[in-house]
Amino acid sequence: MKCTWLVLSGIPNATIRFQFSHFETECGCDHLYVYDGDSMFAPMVAAYSGLLLPKGSPSKLPEIVTHSGSAFVHFYSDAVYNMSGFMLTYSVNGCPQNCSHRGVCLEGACTCSAGWVGEACDRPLCNCGNGTCDAERHRCICHPGFKGEDCSISVGSPSYELVQTSGWIRGRAMHQALVLGDALWVVGGESLTELDQQIARFDLFTHKWSTVKPSTPSAPPNRYGHSVVLYKGSLYMFGGTLREGSTSNDLWRWDTASLSWAQLSPHQPECQYELCPPLTATGHTAAIVENTMVVIFGHNPLYGYLNVVQEYTFGTGKWEIAEAKGAIVKGGYGHSSVYDPVTRRIFVFGGYHSQSSTGVVVDYLYSYEPLERMWTLLAPSNSHRYLHSGVLLHRTMYIFGGNTHNDTAFSTGDKCFSSDLLAYDIECDSWQSVSVLSSSSIRLERFGHAAVAYNDSMYIFGGFNGQMLSDIIKFTPGSCRGFSTPEKCTAVGNKCMWNLEKKSCQPLRSATKGYHLCPRKSSSNLTVLCERQTSCPSCLQNNYGCVWCGTLCAHKRCPKGKKVETIGENQTEVEQCEQSDSSNCDKLHNCHACHTEFHCGWQTDHRCYTFVRESGNKTEKAVLSDNYRVKCDNSCSSRKTCKACLSGTCMWCISQQRCLETNAYAAAFPLAQCTEWTTSKCTALSCSDFQTCKACEEHERCGWCDDGSNTGKGICLDGSASGPLGPAVNASLCPAHNWYFTTCPRCQCNGHSTCLNNSSECLQPCQHRTEGAHCEHCISGFHGNPANGGNCTPCFCNNHGSLCHRETGKCNCTTKGIMGPNCDRCDEQNHYVGNPQEEGGTCFYNLSIDFQYTFNLSSEDYYQNINFMNVPIKVGNDVEFSISCSGRAYVNVSIGSDTDVEPILLESRKCDSFKLPFYDEKHNFGSQNTTFFVYVFNFTTPFLLQISFSQHRALDLLQFFITFSSCFLSLLIIAAILWKIKQKYDLYRRRQQLFVEMEQMASRPFAGVTLEVDGLIKPESDGTKQSHPTPVALEPCASGKAAVLTLIVRMPTGGQPHTATGQSGIAIASALVSLGTLCKTDATIKEDGKSDCWKPSSHPGTCI
Repeated sequence: MKCTWLVLSGIPNATIRFQFSHFETECGCDHLYVYDGDSMFAPMVAAYSGLLLPKGSPSKLPEIVTHSGSAFVHFYSDAVYNMSGFMLTYSVNGCPQNCSHRGVCLEGACTCSAGWVGEACDRPLCNCGNGTCDAERHRCICHPGFKGEDCSISVGSPSYELVQTSGWIRGRAMHQALVLGDALWVVGGESLTELDQQIARFDLFTHKWSTVKPSTPSAPPNRYGHSVVLYKGSLYMFGGTLREGSTSNDLWRWDTASLSWAQLSPHQPECQYELCPPLTATGHTAAIVENTMVVIFGHNPLYGYLNVVQEYTFGTGKWEIAEAKGAIVKGGYGHSSVYDPVTRRIFVFGGYHSQSSTGVVVDYLYSYEPLERMWTLLAPSNSHRYLHSGVLLHRTMYIFGGNTHNDTAFSTGDKCFSSDLLAYDIECDSWQSVSVLSSSSIRLERFGHAAVAYNDSMYIFGGFNGQMLSDIIKFTPGSCRGFSTPEKCTAVGNKCMWNLEKKSCQPLRSATKGYHLCPRKSSSNLTVLCERQTSCPSCLQNNYGCVWCGTLCAHKRCPKGKKVETIGENQTEVEQCEQSDSSNCDKLHNCHACHTEFHCGWQTDHRCYTFVRESGNKTEKAVLSDNYRVKCDNSCSSRKTCKACLSGTCMWCISQQRCLETNAYAAAFPLAQCTEWTTSKCTALSCSDFQTCKACEEHERCGWCDDGSNTGKGICLDGSASGPLGPAVNASLCPAHNWYFTTCPRCQCNGHSTCLNNSSECLQPCQHRTEGAHCEHCISGFHGNPANGGNCTPCFCNNHGSLCHRETGKCNCTTKGIMGPNCDRCDEQNHYVGNPQEEGGTCFYNLSIDFQYTFNLSSEDYYQNINFMNVPIKVGNDVEFSISCSGRAYVNVSIGSDTDVEPILLESRKCDSFKLPFYDEKHNFGSQNTTFFVYVFNFTTPFLLQISFSQHRALDLLQFFITFSSCFLSLLIIAAILWKIKQKYDLYRRRQQLFVEMEQMASRPFAGVTLEVDGLIKPESDGTKQSHPTPVALEPCASGKAAVLTLIVRMPTGGQPHTATGQSGIAIASALVSLGTLCKTDATIKEDGKSDCWKPSSHPGTCI
């Protein structure tokens, strides 16, 4: 999204003041640019971005002031974040902040009301809470123990103070500053406009600025992001980014006595390695250790974010890349480094690091021992930042400001411009955030500034907070004796210790055994820090107390069950690490950087891998040949055109015409120099790409030069409200009366018509085969871009269509299956075959035999025809053709073979729903490659069609009945045979069952019974009891609750004394009875009223 405003006061050299009421945009990507002039080619005065002034905030941002009488305001957003935006007001020839409503504005200057002072009448006169007012000097005289502009800060507290300076210096950022004696030397920097003060000097005693002019004409080009060190009274400047965007590796010496520059040529033997120092670098740091300049990290346009340390030896002039040991660190851009002469270490903090194709702001702290070339991991700060400053005071490293924005998917409020002050205790390896009192008139937020130590204080100069700053802020650490609790004592900026015996806060230099020296570290934090380490050297070379456990890092001891492959206990020394565990390949996120290591290889997934080989019972780094490496593409920085740039994984800055890696945006344009970028398209990027006035003026850099023909023709040029631009406004490129920057000529007919009576209506019809209200389109059947006098050409569709897209010329093919921009090929992917480029050629859908096909033509409204073909493959079988159409259409059917031409079988038949037979006797299907061709034409979409070809023999009734009878009889015979087989099988099963039953019956227990058979026994009449029979057998069931009872029964004789001949007189009777412990009596009521009861048998528990 882009928005542009042009403010023209109409008063030459008028002052225009802009004031924000709130400002919230995405940090680093969404910028509001303000130019002092009438175009983007005017000097830039501000570039605001980030969460600067939330809605409802009582604070104010500094005014933006232009002095040319006009202002150009441009806003660009990549639309990643949805934030509230900004509100901006302006005034012409007004006073600062409208005098805060406490004074009168006279000719752009405030005359303040009584009791108020300041440029904007925003400061009360002598608001001295802890002092007295010097009304004559308009200042406070503080009471003892207090300091500050309003005497509100106690002497023992840390404080910021705005240094009142004399002289003038242009605001800048990404510069370098050093103290030599009582002088602060400022070298280089970026100022958004041409920097005319490459060297400036500030007297720290008199607080006066002076511009230093070299005594010799030889001087380095202006730059920023470089490093400067002090060695034997001279300043040495290395590397940096030049104004045209290139990165340098030159080394210059500034002689502070003779005020002259001299370039130092390196004395290098021929380099045999991939990395040959000195490497070009920007955003690096440098320190002096004895007679060596140590250059740490930085960004290189070829290798990306550097992980290396370069060393330059004074005297010999030799450059060398240090072979560092210890922890494996990731290098970056915009970090800070401080050399501690006591520990002889360089402390490197923060920075912007790469993560594959993206970047991230970090809070890492490393220490580097230059003499041992050893890296060590120290405690992180938990406050990520880059482009900050670092200064050492009393063994405490102070980190100030910087860019802390590290958001990814949504905004969490991280600031582009930070005012935080962090203190790192070198002795205790601990971080603290320092709260500092300051006046509300001091704006501390910034990055890209420089800071130095002088007289136990830190001086901060310049930086960027949307505008280039030129102020000097003095930070004074607090006094230890002014704090009464251990917490305040250890949190103060200066290095203080708490005396447990005297219960007082005292400086470190007076510490004894009774002092509480360092805060205790949390073991949980150390555990987390150890677990983050993925390599053996990083696990062991730190202050966390880690041990290496073969494949992981742990705090103090390895987890249970995790054994170490070394003799003895856990690995605790770096020398114990195997080579395969000491690789830095995963830290190299660039193909060219990956191939600088002999054991690293860049692969097709855009990652760098470590290659190892087995050697005995260990693994070691392998020397990798080029055959196992992916060949690196040309670096992004070497691609000079947008097309070449975007053909790789690069991004193109439109405004700067530069190509860079996608993770290098923060390093290439840290100060909002790139006003627009792209990763996807290279069209409509320059003014010459626009062919209409409206499109031209929608681009913030362009204006329209009308040709004066009153037809709308013209040319789009870089320009301003004043006219087209070369290096400056060039009236020869376009007459003033034909130049349009914010409006367009009324007549816009694109050169294909004119307008009458100075109107905006084009005479119709348009000429040159164009149409439209502004003759902006080609007529039907023609294509092209008629804008600005462009031509329209006929559609070329190989006679398979008459219409095409009026801009691209892509034909609307009228036959389904024909495709291509010129209807020149068949849709083979969807089974259409043929050659539409031949005269009379077309495309056919190949139908398979015995399948029905349905074609639903509903989406493409320009289809009118569809063609089919079918090859019957069965010899001697007839063919049946069927077709059904949902709408009005016509059908032609023809047939062809190897020997005959294509005779027409059916012509212009209305396509409703019908079937046609075709006989083999006439066409000889299957033998001569006979092919049917079906043409369905003159239909309109939506259209539904069903079509099929089927092939079968003619029906022979005699053969049918013979076949049917044979099959039926065969079926009956088979059924009879199966029935007989079933009967035989059933009989067999019954016999087998009988055998089994008989065998089981024969195996049952048996016994003999002697039976005495007498004559019939008549009932006794003497009243004696009648005897009852007893069973001859009792067979209990398995449950024991029932049994089979067997009795001998005498059969009736019919009144005869003996059983009749041929009949059995005795039978065996069986019954199922229940078994129980008690006998259930069966009472029979006799005539005398008494009951009789059956007597239990001799078998106990059985009821009979």
